[in-house]
Parts: sequence; C-alpha cells; structure tokens
Amino acid sequence: MMRITEIRTQKKHLEKVIFENGEELLLDRDTCKENALRPGSMPDEKALEEMQWDSAYRRAKSRALWYLDRADRTEKGLYRKLLTAGFDERVSAAVIARLKELELLDDRRFAEHFSERCREAGFSKRQAIAKMLEKGVPYALAKEQTDAWETDESEQIRLLIEKKYARKLEEENGVQRVYAALVRKGFSFGAVREALKKYSEELENSEEF
Repeated sequence: MMRITEIRTQKKHLEKVIFENGEELLLDRDTCKENALRPGSMPDEKALEEMQWDSAYRRAKSRALWYLDRADRTEKGLYRKLLTAGFDERVSAAVIARLKELELLDDRRFAEHFSERCREAGFSKRQAIAKMLEKGVPYALAKEQTDAWETDESEQIRLLIEKKYARKLEEENGVQRVYAALVRKGFSFGAVREALKKYSEELENSEEF
C-alpha cells in the first residue's frame, strides 16, 4: 500500500493523485469521489488498478459520445479517434463494444446513409466505396450498398459534365483533362469515353438549330 500525500485538481475534470514515494496518478474526479480518495488514504495495488481502468473507461466513453454527438461514425473510425486521443487499445475496444450494445454504433446504418449521400452527390460506385473505406466501413458492406444503387453510370457522367465540366471542355485540351478527371472519380474508361462522345454530339446537334 502507498499513502496519498496530496490530490491536485487538474483541467478537464481530472485529479492528480500524488503518493508519498513521489509517484503520480491521473484519475477523473468522479472516480476519486466514488473511492473516497483523500490525503492519508492508502489504497492497495489492486484497488488502484481498478480505479485506473474505471477512470480511463469513463473518460474514453465520454470522449466517444462527444465525437458521436458531432458526427455519425463507424466502429473502426471511432476506435481510431480514441486511439489518437491517447486512450489505449483495451479501453478503446471496451468502449466500442459498449456503444454497439447500446446501438449507438451501427456500421450498416452508417453505410446506408453515407452511401446515399455519395449517390446524391454524383459519386461513381468506385469513388463511393473508397470514401466509405476511409470512414471505416468494411469493403463487403460498402460494395453491398453501392451494388444496390439504381443508377445509370452514363447518366451520372452526363450530369457531372453539365454541372461541373461543360466550360472546361471548351478550353484547350479540355476534353483530355475532363476525361482524366472523370476517370479519377472512379468511372470506367469506356463509360467516360462514350458519355463525352454523346455529349459532344448532342451539343453539335443543338447548335445546328
């Protein structure tokens, strides 16, 4: 056992617990109150380990809820955020598991909503899958969502050209640049080539009247 000599209040609801041998331990205030820690207390090693876990879990869960309050996230995405915030793997995994039990985390729900936003934004299926993978959606789930799209790739490309690239086509080497830009967005070479050809033909026909 070690005797506590001082407890100093820190920022972000933390207390620095200082022991007589000079060791220090950061615990959240609620953990300190629940365990009645004060100068002169002599908690044993096992009790301190449990307090450390409870405090880390409580803080990680609070941080996770703060992240979720600002944006929906995947399990993997939120786990990475917790690790980046300084929480260890075991605590982060425990928080993720609990939030799944509470149905506050649902990769399928996230994928459905995010996939729909990608479709409405005119993303190609390949581009949407890449975006979902970045967010932590498993590949199989991302592909399942885009496979369900009722979209015509040629129509997607045509709308993108009209919305974003029509003027660029009039510039020098504009066709080549637009072609490259659309391919980078994940549309197939053949579909882009056909869409540009069709768009040019429609433009020429309209100019004849």
